[in-house]
Amino acid sequence: MSDLKSLDGKDVHSAVPALCDQVKAGEINRRQFLRTVSLLGVTAASARGFLSAIGAGGAALASGTVLADETPKQGGTLRFACAIQEITDPALISWVEASNLLRNSLEFLTYVDSDNVTHPYLAESWKPSDDLKDWHFVLRKDVTWSNGKKFDVDDVMFNFERWTDPESKSPNRTTFQDILHFERVNNHEFILRLGRPLLAIPEMLYAFTCAIVQKDFDLDGSNWAKNPVGTGPFKLTSYAVSKEALFTRREGYWGTPAHLDGLHYIDMGTDVSTHLAALQADQVDVLYRVTVAELDLVKKLPAAQLLSGKSTQTIVMRMQNDQKPFDDIRIRQAVVLCANNQQMLDIAYRGMGTLGENHHVSPIHPEYFALPKQPRDVAKAKALLAEAGYPDGIDLELVVGNTQGKYEQDTAQILQQNCAEAGIRLKLNVMPAAQYWPIWDKAPFSLTFWSHRPLGVMTQELAYRSGVEWNESHFSNKEYDAALDKAMSIVDPKERSKAMADVERILQEHYVMVQPFFGDSFTAVSKKVRNYRLHPSDYFRMDGVWLDA
Repeated sequence: MSDLKSLDGKDVHSAVPALCDQVKAGEINRRQFLRTVSLLGVTAASARGFLSAIGAGGAALASGTVLADETPKQGGTLRFACAIQEITDPALISWVEASNLLRNSLEFLTYVDSDNVTHPYLAESWKPSDDLKDWHFVLRKDVTWSNGKKFDVDDVMFNFERWTDPESKSPNRTTFQDILHFERVNNHEFILRLGRPLLAIPEMLYAFTCAIVQKDFDLDGSNWAKNPVGTGPFKLTSYAVSKEALFTRREGYWGTPAHLDGLHYIDMGTDVSTHLAALQADQVDVLYRVTVAELDLVKKLPAAQLLSGKSTQTIVMRMQNDQKPFDDIRIRQAVVLCANNQQMLDIAYRGMGTLGENHHVSPIHPEYFALPKQPRDVAKAKALLAEAGYPDGIDLELVVGNTQGKYEQDTAQILQQNCAEAGIRLKLNVMPAAQYWPIWDKAPFSLTFWSHRPLGVMTQELAYRSGVEWNESHFSNKEYDAALDKAMSIVDPKERSKAMADVERILQEHYVMVQPFFGDSFTAVSKKVRNYRLHPSDYFRMDGVWLDA
């Protein structure tokens, strides 16, 4: 397979032939193959051609999809129940809900689909060097901004420069801190030169903070909601925080025009049962999310379709390693040893997910490594507390915001009961989501929702590397950083999994968090909604959706 070429006749990355041999031999599965070669710049069409040539077949669609064979219908306005959060700078948003509004008008260099396969978007192609340190991107030449200006490499360079500026408050500053140089090749090509090998660059570019804004963004006021210039299929016409957002189909869009005339996002508060009532009453067509608490109700609604799928979304009850009393590893270890993760999954999430192992890598991540199971040990937790100077137990407070539903509080209550057996008196400070969002990374002990990432290394890079913007646990460990560097530099899924063993082990041994489970994702849509896909990251593109009514 050494003479492989893509459909356009270009040579592929040097690792692709070996991956073809592995999938042919059954050493990796088809999905692992597709996900890996797409990162190396092989299009989905070329990858499936390689699979067909070696007799490995195709790959199935993801679950959680409403597809239709009929001809798409044009027109209509789709109504979407979703929180309407403040948006100024797209690189500074902290929650996925906000990104789903702007992604109708702003676009990304790459696109990761519901099967976690990466595709070209504003970048029509890319290819990394053999050592994964240099990434050559080619941009589309037919893209126009909604204000009539041409999209080119200067727009992209502007975004990378402001993301990586030392004064930037965006998580992109640390996510892309290994970019040594942005090299402008010409108007539609650039090279990212990195200080270390990184396989995940194309997937990292679809993070919800990586929407591409125009190079005049700062000159125009640095407020996208007030000046919504974009390259996407819809344009923003009205935006009111906590109320509604309106979009209309954009004429002159560079890609396939949207089927819908418009989108109407409606903020209906946090009570999902209210959202479901609105769906049944034909007041909305799509819900952002349904939680396990509403599943039985959804199934009883004749107008609703329930969509579900596997995801690596999770809740993390993390302890800040530099804040008392959690700067004492014995306290953290005692909390983790008390936790009954299986009980939290079974009761708080009705068993509809995957058991977590307190290291934030899921068994459905391609690089997951199965470590020996850590048994619950209340007796040892008591002994650790006594050794730390708390023979009569300790009082702790856990902050909970129920940002994704009451199951967060239900999970925390089970941990509270678990900890009581060892004399840990855990007070739950439950607050409204709006109050929790500003302090999610500040409380010494709190429960935070983390959305799905296609690769385990991506979450690790965002949440646990020393000094990164979203490192809410304040964990800092050079051995861990080095282990993560190694894992992120490996193309072969089997070898990357072996390297992840150290990443997972170090987090477990430092007792950074109780991370009980990865929850399946759910939503509900009207039966007239067609071609709508439940994305594991809750990233919803609406350009291909239509209404059968």
